[in-house]
Amino acid sequence: MVDMPAHLDPDARRDRSTADASPGEISRRRTQRTRWYPVDQLSPLARALLSDDLGGRDVVPQHVADRVNAEADQWASHGFTEQTVRPWRDLPPAAAGHLAGRQVDPRVLDLPVAVVAGTPPVPLRIAIVTGRLPAERAYELLVLTGEHQPAESRASNLPPTTPEPSRARPVTPVLFSHAQPDDAAGRS
Repeated sequence: MVDMPAHLDPDARRDRSTADASPGEISRRRTQRTRWYPVDQLSPLARALLSDDLGGRDVVPQHVADRVNAEADQWASHGFTEQTVRPWRDLPPAAAGHLAGRQVDPRVLDLPVAVVAGTPPVPLRIAIVTGRLPAERAYELLVLTGEHQPAESRASNLPPTTPEPSRARPVTPVLFSHAQPDDAAGRS
């Protein structure tokens, strides 16, 4: 058996890779490259957008701080504060602003909705996030199904008004948690 050299050019200079380095050396190398930002220096809205579990750390990488600060500016432009953003934070700020501005309860985001015929229902929030259902259409469907009453009809105790159907898309089949399929109603 022929012994192969560990390196093609044994006389060439080799830099130590992370595989050869001790954990302490790897940590120092990462620390030198990563800039850290104190969490307590983020705005209250930016802190509300951070993960609930930072693993006990009180700093985040600078690129995370930059991203969260930019997101906080977007959320603030749609009227959100650190007290109001949490239930909406997994939606895009514009979609959340559209629904929250119409006083939609964020709990309806967990209602299952069938947006594509022949596919299983998904939570409303997933349909909005994936772009299968625009927030404007989601609001119309919530009103049409009675899951949400517009503020003006609640104030006057009148039956909810039906919004004008979207001109861009016809009404799609919707299943919310309380809805019964048509064939189940006739099987009593």
